[in-house]
Amino acid sequence: MALVFMSCSKKNRSGCFERVFSHISNENASTPGLGYCLGVWNISEIILLMSRHLQSVESDFRAQNAYQGLDSLAEVQLHPLLCQAFADSSMGVLREVGYPSSPKSRPNQTQRQRCDLVLTPHAGQPLFDPIDEQRERDRAVGTLFESAAKTHEPNPGDAQPQDAFWIEVKSVGQFSYVEGVPGPNPKYTNELLGGPKADVIKLASDPLIHHGASLIVLFAEEENIGSHDITASASAMLNHDLPISLPIFESFEITNHAENAWCTLGLIPIRL
Repeated sequence: MALVFMSCSKKNRSGCFERVFSHISNENASTPGLGYCLGVWNISEIILLMSRHLQSVESDFRAQNAYQGLDSLAEVQLHPLLCQAFADSSMGVLREVGYPSSPKSRPNQTQRQRCDLVLTPHAGQPLFDPIDEQRERDRAVGTLFESAAKTHEPNPGDAQPQDAFWIEVKSVGQFSYVEGVPGPNPKYTNELLGGPKADVIKLASDPLIHHGASLIVLFAEEENIGSHDITASASAMLNHDLPISLPIFESFEITNHAENAWCTLGLIPIRL
């Protein structure tokens, strides 16, 4: 099991959060600087790498005297930046990966739900795709290759979906840009509560995903707003009995172009 989780009753969630945090901190302390070791995903290292890289991007914006910063980027523009955070790590990273299970027996590529980022235990490691494998077997039916296809095994070096770490990303700003013009975000609460909740449901519903998290990249006016509001989002999920554990955070200052002065990353792990 990659992470140590504890179930939480609604009456004692704050105390449970503290106990879970203690377990996670102790587990991660045994593998400093490693994102994955001996079957354990170090979520503290994962979020730290992402935060450091976004800080470097923000520094580049500042050095260029850019009139907009990180908070002006669309959510999909953050995805490649987050991927780059793992370029020099021991982990592999993939973008827009199809979910390994599907309600459709053989969905085509356009029908499949996709996950924003997927980490594999080792850099450059391919991820085995059971749906694509099954389609290959279907294509071999009735041909000379049918018997070979039925006995084909995944490449031994491939990461299995159960061993990977699946991350869905949501970007939310207290102040946001509309057609290039910054202002208060009227959808802030809905975006913060609705998007991550839907991501957690997707991740937790796939039987082949054993490790994953919802990542919230939140831009706000003050430092404490990010962790407070992401915790509120996690609490709302717990009230709906969604299987999540304690969020962990990294925050840094950004240049104030649109009244957002801080960026907070909150990683909410699923608990299976």
